Amino acid sequence: MTKRIKMIMGIAMIIVFLAIAVRMYTSGQYTKYIPSKHTTFRAEVTDHMTMLDTLDRLTIRKISSTDPDNEDDEVTITDPNEIRDMLKLLKDVDLKRVREFDVSERNPHYYEWRLTINKEGRFTDGFGLTFYNEKSISIYSEAKTRDKFEDYEITNEFNLNEMDRLFEKLKEEQT
Repeated sequence: MTKRIKMIMGIAMIIVFLAIAVRMYTSGQYTKYIPSKHTTFRAEVTDHMTMLDTLDRLTIRKISSTDPDNEDDEVTITDPNEIRDMLKLLKDVDLKRVREFDVSERNPHYYEWRLTINKEGRFTDGFGLTFYNEKSISIYSEAKTRDKFEDYEITNEFNLNEMDRLFEKLKEEQT
């Protein structure tokens, strides 16, 4: 009889342990321990900021695929409110981490963003974002100690034409 009770208790403990493990895995509570390929722009970039951090500078370069060394197409934004408005374009972008993406799908031009963040007045941190087309983005993070450069596929709607329009508007304002 005691052997049967021990067997039932052992099976019950295994079932409870598995139920807790499955619940923790599906809740996303331990995503830093169990990496997922799906993420968002907000999780990769803006969630790394605290309330004491300030947006210092955003430099946007429009790079031609045929002439990547042309530095005439560059806009620098230093107003934190304008930087926040630019980042709002990307707040709902869903991403999927990929090993590499098809380079042949590049547009005739692509955008490179360099975002500098003043971390609590002590040091600066930065992100590099490269938008190759409406489905491909690369993110570089200075804060990471490994895997600083990651390639992502954009899984929801993203309008690169809106970025074109805003870039031209900012360029006109700065001249």
